[in-house]
Amino acid sequence: MKKTIIIFVGIVLVLGALYVLGSGFTKAGSAFIQDYAVSDDGTSMTITVGISGSVGYIRKVSVRQQEGGKLHLDCISAFGGINGSIGAKSEFVIPLDENTNMIGLYRNGNTYEVVLEKDASEEWNRVK
Repeated sequence: MKKTIIIFVGIVLVLGALYVLGSGFTKAGSAFIQDYAVSDDGTSMTITVGISGSVGYIRKVSVRQQEGGKLHLDCISAFGGINGSIGAKSEFVIPLDENTNMIGLYRNGNTYEVVLEKDASEEWNRVK
């Protein structure tokens, strides 16, 4: 009986740890850019991100792809479960190369929505 209880408690602890840690590796499909600022030399952009839903936090923004002037970003959820905030941040610096003219964020279904775009005068603007 004692052995069964120990095994049961061990399984519950492992499942709980998987839930808390596993959530920190999922892409957030409802992330948006609240604010942005391009560095003086134009090689990086500081972005402030948020979640448009009522739950969730971002812990990491990673470059998925940067080619042909398009920069695709993945926003990764924080650890701690559905509304976990372990490791959460809101400000990130992303690299830009001289050809980058569009920035897209991950959306559900493995698609990317363009959220920032350079105009003819080389200024960054939000896409409505």
